[in-house]
Amino acid sequence: MKIACVLLLLLNLQQVRTDLQYDSCGYWTYSKGFGLPEFTERIVLNDVTVYYHDSSLRSKMPCPDWINTTAGKEEWSSIHAWSVHSRYVSALGFQSATKQFNLTGSLSDQNIYQASGCCSLYPDGTYRAFVTHAFNGKDFLSLDFKRKTFVAAVPQAVLYKTLRERDSATIEEIVAYYRTRCLDRLNILKQAPGVLIRKVPEVRIIEQQKVGSITVTCHVTGFYPPVVQMVWLGPDLQPVDEGVTDVLPNEDGTYQTRKSVIVPEEDVGEHTYSCVVLHSSVPDNITRVWGGGKAGGMAVWISLVCIWLLAAGIGLVVWWYRTRDAVI
Repeated sequence: MKIACVLLLLLNLQQVRTDLQYDSCGYWTYSKGFGLPEFTERIVLNDVTVYYHDSSLRSKMPCPDWINTTAGKEEWSSIHAWSVHSRYVSALGFQSATKQFNLTGSLSDQNIYQASGCCSLYPDGTYRAFVTHAFNGKDFLSLDFKRKTFVAAVPQAVLYKTLRERDSATIEEIVAYYRTRCLDRLNILKQAPGVLIRKVPEVRIIEQQKVGSITVTCHVTGFYPPVVQMVWLGPDLQPVDEGVTDVLPNEDGTYQTRKSVIVPEEDVGEHTYSCVVLHSSVPDNITRVWGGGKAGGMAVWISLVCIWLLAAGIGLVVWWYRTRDAVI
């Protein structure tokens, strides 16, 4: 039972190995009453903004110097052209949602319509994409690529869904873009200055003596992208749940996080505790074992070997599963 529990835990953690390598997202907002421009558009690659435009600007962002190929300049022209369409459909969604939710009078003073579309390239070569819409922070609409239809998240989105699906030619273009051209855009935007590629986390153990116990902290820093999983495994490889921890940015664009476990004084030197970190920049995991300086070396090695074998086995299962379920 214990091994099964650890197996399930590491299976969940192992999903981080397939975290994105490159991720290109477009974000569009149409709002009133928040002191924001009526319409904004932003295209981001791995957390770096590579294109921005809003309705308060007289002109759109010119093609940057780092785009110096014919294909790149053509893609930039496409971004400009689709910006007009994005503003139109965002305004249409805003107006439809406001009307369907019956937000009139003072209720119409502050509302915001948001849309996002992303395509992601994973280290194993898998490519995925999605398009979602939200109104006032709640799910409103999404695009079903296979059926080439919109899916209403709430009854109030049905009207907007109907309006968008009347233009079947545009839906075909959007689906085609996210299935193929978005990957081309990823390859072009990878040249953008400031875009970070995966960076391996540094993991260290910090001790802090307290009355009756020792607080042992696993500090993980210098990693990118920001998605990371870490867990403490206590005696007999049992998970030690100490709650959720925040992932914070470093000045160099990487990220850091930490998680602590409180060890009673009587357990110091009697048991080992292992901090297991999984991140897309490493093939398996990074494990640091703490034993209060007194635990036997054999126990440490047994813990490491067990964790490695479990993670390796799960990695094969996840690899088989993802290769079976491929691209959109």
